[in-house]
Amino acid sequence: MIEFEVTKGFPPGLRERVWEIVKDVNSMPNYWKGIRELHVNRVSENVFEGEVRFAFPSTSRVRIEVLDHAVVLHFLSGILKGTNRIEVRDSAIISTWKVEMPLYMKPFEGRNKEHFSQGTEHALERIIEAVKLPSVS
Repeated sequence: MIEFEVTKGFPPGLRERVWEIVKDVNSMPNYWKGIRELHVNRVSENVFEGEVRFAFPSTSRVRIEVLDHAVVLHFLSGILKGTNRIEVRDSAIISTWKVEMPLYMKPFEGRNKEHFSQGTEHALERIIEAVKLPSVS
């Protein structure tokens, strides 16, 4: 099991702007570079289902729930099974991973955890930087 949490702070007063980016499910590949493609359909008010294609050549079925200031990706089948919860608090964004890879990937679990953790740090930094940039009208 790969489990870790990454927290990145941002200046007070930016929570809603950070949340606007995080809750836009279709914009995930812009910030999460480990997601090459995301093909999801809305199945109810705040739930999306479909497939995620990762930067490494593999896919997983995914169900995405948009909650109150949190988005939860449920990886249902494929190369990943488990969750990534992205929560926006008053002055921080937190990503909590709990995923499993197939048995044949177990020998690479440590390396993959490090890779996912680093990718998560970069994704959260990209989201925060996008909010800090002046809007183009």
